[in-house]
Amino acid sequence: MDEFKAIRAMAAAFERSPAQHNALFESDAEIFSIGATRLAITTDEFCEEEDGFRSTNIEKLGWNLVAATLNDLAAAGADPAFFLQVLGLPERDFEHFASELTRGINSALKASGCYLLGGDTSCGEHWRYVGTAIGTFSNEPLLRSTDAERLILYATGSFGDGNLSALNPAYQAKFELHHDFMRRVRPFLGLGMDSSDGLRNTLATLCMVNPSAKITVNADAVPVHPDVAAFCHSTGMPQQGFFFGSGGEYELIVGVYPDQREAFEKACQSCEATCIGSLEKSEQPGLFWQKTAESPAKPDIPLQIDPRFHKDRQAYVDEILKVTQSIFS
Repeated sequence: MDEFKAIRAMAAAFERSPAQHNALFESDAEIFSIGATRLAITTDEFCEEEDGFRSTNIEKLGWNLVAATLNDLAAAGADPAFFLQVLGLPERDFEHFASELTRGINSALKASGCYLLGGDTSCGEHWRYVGTAIGTFSNEPLLRSTDAERLILYATGSFGDGNLSALNPAYQAKFELHHDFMRRVRPFLGLGMDSSDGLRNTLATLCMVNPSAKITVNADAVPVHPDVAAFCHSTGMPQQGFFFGSGGEYELIVGVYPDQREAFEKACQSCEATCIGSLEKSEQPGLFWQKTAESPAKPDIPLQIDPRFHKDRQAYVDEILKVTQSIFS
């Protein structure tokens, strides 16, 4: 299944509202107007089987579900305002699961200044969750697409823990909230997207919506989550492989205008964002990787790496290792 192809086919069946401002795939959240007010809305479904969100700590799961939903608003430069949810609870341990999950959901909403309006509940063999968030704008909306000739790419936080969680059922990541960061740096940005599908898939999507752009990323500069670094040290797996899986960290990739770089870095708190590469208009567009800052840039391999399309988990991991070795050997 080609997810982008399927979404295009479904979208073509519907009339698009003249009040909607973004094109298909152009923003992490849908941007629209009601009267003179611009709003952003996003909705996401999550389950352990597909997303690798572990429920070892149920309260942490609740936090992660909200953080993952709200980060679509952050990537679009919107401030979180309202939230709705569909909560599918497991039949076993129903009451305890609901209580712990609600505690985590409430903590993340409070930390974001966002309010739950309502929702629905259901019950089944396993938990499922749908989060819908609505946000407002104090600045211009931020898109994945850009007209800038050149942008410097920065990444928040560290990478790989989402893929580690998907790979190792005993590990549970905890996602960060980024709205305070975005409020401080929004004036300096020309592009934004969250890494809900992993770093490499995020960069590939940015190339898709910016077909005349060349994105070059220094893999050595990308911060690796400490737990991922420890796992790689003990197993011998290459750290870069955790950039290529589809498990999301829900960090942000933002493009900074070169003449605003100093102001951007002053607005950042210590270690809040790291420069990982650049985007520039080019006659040779696409995604390119450097092993280090001094290494030649190698083109990405145009291959969809998704566990849903492999016969089993090992085949998926083998594919990631093969691609990683090809690019970084």
